[in-house]
Amino acid sequence: MNNPTTILPDGSAFCTASFPLPKDHWIYEATGEPPMPWKIGEGEERFEIAEEIREAVKYGIRGATMSGAEGDFDPDALMQNIVVGLLGYWTETGGL
Repeated sequence: MNNPTTILPDGSAFCTASFPLPKDHWIYEATGEPPMPWKIGEGEERFEIAEEIREAVKYGIRGATMSGAEGDFDPDALMQNIVVGLLGYWTETGGL
């Protein structure tokens, strides 16, 4: 692992490290059937919701990959960003 450490003027330091996911991580599970919790057939409502989901997933991917700058991203961070993109922030109202 070649992750350079950055030394800050105050003497503290940081680095970004990449670690393999645990062998039992959810990403390794077989795909199987989709969960379909909002099962909606054809029609305008499906089109509108699908577009909103696409926008939320784009938001999640941008957040987890630092807008495409990071190729080695955390799938759990991606998931959390998609949830925020769909439902809002983890606050009482979902807003800031």
